[in-house]
Amino acid sequence: MLPITYRRRLSIANPPVVELYGQPIRAVEELKYLGVIWDGGLTFHAHFKDRKAAIDTLSYRLTLTVCKWYSKQPRLLKRIYIGALEPKVLYGHGAWGHRLKLKTFCEYLNVVQRRPLLAMTRAYRTSSTNSLQVLAGVPPLDLRAIETYATFLVLRAQQDITVYSEEFHWEDYVQMESPYVTHPAIKDGIGFDWMEPKGEGLEIFTDGSGINDKIGAAMVVLYFGQLIHSIRVRLGENCTVYQAELVGLKLAANFVLTLTTTKRVNVYSDSRSALQSLADPINTHPLVGEVRRLLKRARSERGVFLHWVKAHVGYHGNELADAEAKAATDSPSVSVELPVSSSRFKCKLRRIIIQAWQDHWDYSPNKGRFTHSIIPKVCLKTHFWGEMAELFTGHGKFPAHLFRFGIGDDDRCACGAAGDAKHYIVSCPLTMNLRARLRFDPLDLSTVVRECNLPILGELSRRVRAFLPYLQRS
Repeated sequence: MLPITYRRRLSIANPPVVELYGQPIRAVEELKYLGVIWDGGLTFHAHFKDRKAAIDTLSYRLTLTVCKWYSKQPRLLKRIYIGALEPKVLYGHGAWGHRLKLKTFCEYLNVVQRRPLLAMTRAYRTSSTNSLQVLAGVPPLDLRAIETYATFLVLRAQQDITVYSEEFHWEDYVQMESPYVTHPAIKDGIGFDWMEPKGEGLEIFTDGSGINDKIGAAMVVLYFGQLIHSIRVRLGENCTVYQAELVGLKLAANFVLTLTTTKRVNVYSDSRSALQSLADPINTHPLVGEVRRLLKRARSERGVFLHWVKAHVGYHGNELADAEAKAATDSPSVSVELPVSSSRFKCKLRRIIIQAWQDHWDYSPNKGRFTHSIIPKVCLKTHFWGEMAELFTGHGKFPAHLFRFGIGDDDRCACGAAGDAKHYIVSCPLTMNLRARLRFDPLDLSTVVRECNLPILGELSRRVRAFLPYLQRS
């Protein structure tokens, strides 16, 4: 595939002749390859037009069946969007991600996102996209694309990047091992089972702990139930408890390799995730690979067997290991430095993206300002729909809204004041009895969003709807 940019003397009507083994290759305006539509200028406009059409169709088909279960499971559409629709749009980010520097490109991504947002919130289609994103608790699609592309560049392409003035260096983060280093025929994991400690022979207990952003790992050795040896280490603050659990198992493997006479050693851990990682032959985490190789060697030389035990149920060895791991967090210096885990990187990147979303929400000059007065802080857990969406956007069966779009004859409420959503929440005498039950400050509408107020607000919205029963939703 050779992209051709038609400038100056080049013309699409008379493209250059390219031959491969004597056979001419026809020049086309665009080509679909690996699920991405490539054009001559690498603008990817055709690709996202195709994505938009596909997402619109899927959203429409979902809305055809949504009435059957939306009232019982209103958040299911959000789960479908996050798990299926959004990845479908963001597919191929390694090819088109460089276009995210263009404002028009980012704006079009949010156009693609609009129909699913309307389906999730069941808001009026006149509502702004900014408000719909906040109501649904879904970040703008351009920010999600930046997040996905940044993750790809650092963890896969091994490139240094800057995201909203924050620098990320790929060398600082865990880089997965190549899956092709080990031949598939000899790939195998280290199995484990569940077995209660019996207090017989040599038993090793490992544990990892995190307290106040300090991480520690430990290993204790028991011989017929008596403590004979222990090791504890403190990890860097950027490490995770998962890494600490693996380090504890690494300490156990290294200790076993120093033994000379023992024929069987039982190693116990309460971390199922660490044990499952070791049992997975295709796990490419570098620390998992290192511990797996050590345990294979220890198993062949000293008969090591891994067991999972429940935490904090009274097993003496497990409680000792837990106490040692917690004590390791108080060590004055760090003794084990590891690359920052990918989960830490993703959490930090997500915080940056959320802050960028918050800044965009705060400083959008003309879009969603009434919604901003009610929901000033963005949150991924937020999800308002239906009646709440109408009330919080001001786009619903309100005289002011209907008059604004040429549907109603008057923008005033029956009481004579301007009939907008704020009027019905704060001052309308027709909703006074409901408003009296609300717990909020009329001068600060953000205080109305409380769990105890939501049923009352729903009742208020239904009452306002009943004022104009003959009008259909726009």
